[in-house]
Amino acid sequence: MATVDPALKFQVLTGLLESESTTLIGIDAGEVLTLAEGRGLGPMGVAGTATVGASLAAAFGEHPELVELFRRGLRGERVRVEKIYGQAYWLQSFYPLRGADGAIVGAAMLAIDVTRDLTTVRQAHMLRELVNNLPTNVFAVDPRGVCEISEGGLLAEIGLKPGQNVGVNVFEAYNATIPDLADAMGAAFRGETRVIEFSFGDSLYSQTTLPRRDAQGNYAGAYCIASDITQRRRDEELLRAQMRIIQEQKEAIVRLSSPIIEVGHDALAVPLVGSLDEQRAATIMHGLLEAIAHKRARFAILDLTGVDTVDPTSAEHLIRIIHSVRLLGAQAIITGIRPPIARIMAELGLDLSRLHTLRSLQDALRYCGESSPGVR
Repeated sequence: MATVDPALKFQVLTGLLESESTTLIGIDAGEVLTLAEGRGLGPMGVAGTATVGASLAAAFGEHPELVELFRRGLRGERVRVEKIYGQAYWLQSFYPLRGADGAIVGAAMLAIDVTRDLTTVRQAHMLRELVNNLPTNVFAVDPRGVCEISEGGLLAEIGLKPGQNVGVNVFEAYNATIPDLADAMGAAFRGETRVIEFSFGDSLYSQTTLPRRDAQGNYAGAYCIASDITQRRRDEELLRAQMRIIQEQKEAIVRLSSPIIEVGHDALAVPLVGSLDEQRAATIMHGLLEAIAHKRARFAILDLTGVDTVDPTSAEHLIRIIHSVRLLGAQAIITGIRPPIARIMAELGLDLSRLHTLRSLQDALRYCGESSPGVR
């Protein structure tokens, strides 16, 4: 069997002790330091006292707890403790040193600065605690579909505890429950992100499946983040229902505010009140054209007596209605243009020469009667 070269062992040990994060101290059975190496002596605050030949009590006079730990090593115990020096967090291992006959000849302490590792662990712990208090579920799976992380505040909703799914193959466990799971996972394994929805019990979930990479950047599984969207979907449906009601109410108001009145066997009248926006104009046009076709009307009277104001957009809608009436073979008549409205229309430069305008609705009715076949 091959053996390790003692020189190589020494080289490895020397390199370890030259690290800023490592310290090795040894004592003999008489509690005298026989070894004190490592750049960690300074951060631990014992560089000036922990020297070879110093007594254990003198070396660690300001750290009596370490003296007791060394003595426990001399009694044959192995002890591991965690200690903070300044801003650093150290992991200290104490163990006995034995001679060839097995008798204890001393004790040693190996101290390693694990601040960076501890920070990572603490961050992971805080992240886990945060996730487990959020209304979401987080999973991580390897390329085989085996779950490696299972956390989240919503796990209880599906009867699970944090970590309970670790080691479970999600394809085997959930393919029947989540029909699109395999496709979403397969896409993530290829580097794509997918969002799927599925029902679990009485709840509706949305799950985002993202690609997972290893340290070399290769695809190494998938992350899944699921949230309960049951209430959100209900709220959306409620909002859509409310919007439909509002729209129906607006249309009803438009119809009521602009009724199409049959004022003769071949004449219709539409009294306009208020402003004329695009939606209202479309509703009036649709209803008026339907009525003209159904009643076979020859005249359509648009009475502007109740119109508050006219802007370029309102005038454009009005001209469009009149043009559509003409396309059906009926004659459009404008009545009730008050002086302020006439002035605004003139200032806007609207060409009203082709419009048939009369002073009042009564004048329009008289005109329609006189223009009807058989009237003298």
